[in-house]
This record gives sequence, C-alpha cells and structure tokens, in this order.
Amino acid sequence: MASAAALKYLACSLLEKPAHIALGGIVGRAENRAMRTYLNIDLVPISEVRFDGDTQIALVDTQPGRPNNSLPEGVVPLVVIDHHPAYADYPGVPFLDLREEYGATSTILTEYLRESRLDVDHKIATALFYGIAAETQDLGREATPADIEAAHFLYPHANKRRLSKIENARVPREYFRVFREAIDKAVLYGNRAVISLLGDVQYPDMVAEVADFLLRLDQVDWAAAIGTFEGCLHCSIRTTERDVNAGEILQRVLGSKLAGGHDQIAGGRIPVGTEPAARARAAALVRDRLLDELGIHDRGRPLV
Repeated sequence: MASAAALKYLACSLLEKPAHIALGGIVGRAENRAMRTYLNIDLVPISEVRFDGDTQIALVDTQPGRPNNSLPEGVVPLVVIDHHPAYADYPGVPFLDLREEYGATSTILTEYLRESRLDVDHKIATALFYGIAAETQDLGREATPADIEAAHFLYPHANKRRLSKIENARVPREYFRVFREAIDKAVLYGNRAVISLLGDVQYPDMVAEVADFLLRLDQVDWAAAIGTFEGCLHCSIRTTERDVNAGEILQRVLGSKLAGGHDQIAGGRIPVGTEPAARARAAALVRDRLLDELGIHDRGRPLV
C-alpha cells in the first residue's frame, strides 16, 4: 500500500494524470487500516476498474499471475515493481523492475522519489518509512544497505505522530482471542520448529502476524501459522536461518504458483473450499509436508 501510494503520487505529479490504487481483497491488519486513516490513502475496489485500452495498470509488490493480486488473466500491466524474485518471464511488460536483493518494495519507490526531485510529501514519506520498517522488522530482517539508506532519507520527512499511531494501532478484542488460541494450538517439533493450526481467521494477514510472533520463541529456527479465510488455506513461514530460502521451501509445499517469498519469510495460499473437515485435513497435510521439507520427523508436543 505504501509503494502504491508513492507510485500514485509520482504519476499524478510527473505525468499530471489521474491515478487510483485498486484493491481486490480487504485491509485487515490494524496497522494497515491505521495507515489508510492517518495518511489518507484512498483505495478503489477492483470491481470498479475498467480494464480497457485507456487504463494503464501498474503492479507493486506482486507480479502477474500471482495469487496475491486480482489482475484478471490476460491483462498485461504496463509496470511491474517488486522486491521478490521473478516467478516467470514477462516479455510483454514494458517496464519491469524486480530487485530481489532489496528488503522492501518501498525502498525501490523511495529511490524513484529521490530521483524525481519532487518535494517529499510528508504522508508519502511516512508511508514508505513504515513500509520499509514493517517489511524488514525495523531493518533487522533481510535489510540491505539500500533499505537502510532509504529509511535514513525518509525519516526526517516522516510525520512522527502519525507514524506512532500506525505502529501502535488499536486492535479489537478478537485480536487477542486469536493470539490466545494460536498459542494454545501451537506445537513444538524437535526444538526446531513451532507450528500453529489456527482454523478460521478474520483476515489473511492474521496468519502472517502469528508466524512473526511465534518465531520469537527461544531456540526455535522455524515458525509457521496456517489458517483459513474465505475458502482458501493461508500459510506463512518464518525462519532465523540465513542459508536457506523459505520461499522455495513453501513453493515445494504448496505449489510453485501458489507461494513465494524470500530467504527468511514466505507465504502462500491454496483453495480448500468451505467444508470444515476438508479444511482441517488440508491444514494437517500442509503441516506434514512442511515438516518433511524441513527434515523434521518429531511427533511434536504442545507448546504450553
């Protein structure tokens, strides 16, 4: 969302053309909802977008054909900007900027902003700074010199009061219930991995939040959370190991087109329908496949 807001600002300022940020899903994470509110980021439902010759499409932090965007099949975007590795060849895309060595797509947009020599809008700077901080866990996870330099450039321009409101966004009681159940359901495997099967979640990002939380467990190298939302099973994995590729591991578990990520962070989803028993079986199967990929054959024991 931060990268999209920055690209919209650049398009409107430099091209003097209207631009909109289209959304195909929901904004569930409390920090992202706070970003929309305090930084006045307008989102348009993708159902209102006309995919015709007069509409130029840009994808940020995603790529064509990936499950985390709603670009209709057959529509070729004009621009693709992402910090994930290339998942396919995109010969029809006129402008392709993929930098898998970067920790955040917001870093790429920050470089565009600096090169544009436009005045640095405080709301855009705040959004980009938070985007880098969130993606790299305050420059501690997969951050590169480019990410650090971008964050240092943005910080003086960011609105600190609004940034604090985003980073410390208020959450509903349901948030704490999910975390309590996630801990209750967490299973420790051989002191190497902790996995929690969450069941249904209110929004997909909750799965990633739980995985981040579980990785804080002392001496554990891998953490995973698996939950269902609107007919899809979502899986997020995290690791402290630096000589592996979590994205490739999850692609082998879920399928190459249904997952992606980096060395230490990955996520994906598969369709499972709405029948409760089928969802439970799919979650258990994904857990077992993940353990096999990690070479863990321990039966597991409850975390608490």
